[in-house]
Amino acid sequence: MKQPNSVRVLLVFAVIFAFLFHRQSLGLNVVIFEGLLFGWFAFTQQLKLKTFFERLVFACTLLTIGFTVLHHSIWSYLIHFSVLFMYVGVLIAPKLRSLVNVMGMALSNIFLSYNELFRDKPDDAEIPQKESKRKFQFKRLRFYIIPVAIIILFASLYGFANPDFGEYVYAVLGELYEALIYFFKNIDFLWIMTFLLGVIVCIFLLMRKKNEVLEERDTKALDDKIRVRNKYARSTMTGLKNEYRVGIFLFGALNLLLLMMNIMDIDKVWLHFKFEGQYLRQFVHYGTIVLIVAILLSIVLVLSFFRGNLNFYKKNVWLKRLCYLWLAQNGILAISAAVRNYYYIQHYSLAHKRIAVIFFILLVLYGLFSVFIKIRDTRSNFYLLRKNAVAWLIVLTVSSGFNWDRIIAKYNFSRGDGAFVHLNFLSTLSDSALPHLDQPLDKVTAMDRKQGLWMSAFKRGLSRKRYCKMYMSPEEYSMMIEYRKAAFQWEWKKKSWLEWNYAEWKAYNEIRNNE
Repeated sequence: MKQPNSVRVLLVFAVIFAFLFHRQSLGLNVVIFEGLLFGWFAFTQQLKLKTFFERLVFACTLLTIGFTVLHHSIWSYLIHFSVLFMYVGVLIAPKLRSLVNVMGMALSNIFLSYNELFRDKPDDAEIPQKESKRKFQFKRLRFYIIPVAIIILFASLYGFANPDFGEYVYAVLGELYEALIYFFKNIDFLWIMTFLLGVIVCIFLLMRKKNEVLEERDTKALDDKIRVRNKYARSTMTGLKNEYRVGIFLFGALNLLLLMMNIMDIDKVWLHFKFEGQYLRQFVHYGTIVLIVAILLSIVLVLSFFRGNLNFYKKNVWLKRLCYLWLAQNGILAISAAVRNYYYIQHYSLAHKRIAVIFFILLVLYGLFSVFIKIRDTRSNFYLLRKNAVAWLIVLTVSSGFNWDRIIAKYNFSRGDGAFVHLNFLSTLSDSALPHLDQPLDKVTAMDRKQGLWMSAFKRGLSRKRYCKMYMSPEEYSMMIEYRKAAFQWEWKKKSWLEWNYAEWKAYNEIRNNE
């Protein structure tokens, strides 16, 4: 079936886009536009949902679009538009087996879709005779319109340069000038810009073009590793033996090194960690980053050894065992990073990066497990990328299903007696968290007095005056939240129904009920 997306359909959706998003913030309008878009796909049989990736990415698209209205957070919109972008790749080539190639298909469509747009013209045989005559007459007419427009332009320029000559020009073209002035005074250029943005978006969504090279590469890729035999068998076997020996030595030494580090981490981090009011930035931020980088490099190192025929070397049992041990120890390293992050949350409350670390560690652990499966079952790198891409899609979709700002605000104030609460950070959370950010001044003041960071700051020689400059006082925080509440309520009343979202609607009603 020929793709039923024509220039007329494109313009209709661009006009709908302009009406929905002109001078409107994101909200219910996103659901309406994409609902119409997917309705069109279903009506024209473009929405088939036959393959695994079609169903998976479509389900993630529906979930994330619901999360945008439910939570109205930057993260939920970012994930949703990323998944929608990926779904375009699925629509173009539903038989692709890797989400990495699906994303590549969508990326190439940014450029190929414009070629498809300009090629979307009917054959001359399909054009009715009357329409063909009209087009011919228009082509003849434009040879007169363009010169006349140039003459008017130069006459106007000469009129500005010479006032006497300008009077004659105005006498002839005065009505045309007034019509143009009236037109430009009353035209809404922002609507035109929104329409043009809609055209760009709809070209990508509707005028899709397949990347044949990428599809062929995906078709030829295999999940299982294939042995490539070399005619110089003796020299190849010698090379494998040398590579095997190097691997045994390298992974043996690295396992001993990592074993020492893991024992120290288990002892000092897992079992005998003591918090004495110290900053944990070095302990968590830099430590976690270094650990994660080390784990990723470890995965690259394992893959580099098992990239070729060493997978099929009959005596590679001990090398595999050392790699399994290395991957397991890296798993312990990832858990150590999670424990560090737990202590950071326990003593310094929640923040976006600390939540991100949790999700990233889950992905790292899955990545280590998938590398183990790859080596054990002699799988290819294509298999590894395919499985991990699915894991990333699922984890990111799940992560967008929570209103993290509300969770952070609620959790941090509930931990005010036993953990540091960063008022500067909390005051920047989204409007949907305002009901939980709105705390009585006496409660914030009492909580501020209990902050264990004061004592540690004084011990390190940080004066009270400097501390007050670094951190917002309870009075400043309360004034900031009161101002934000008033601004939010005023802005919410001005919003149209197209901008409606559940998170801010709920926050608005909670604030009104608490007043």
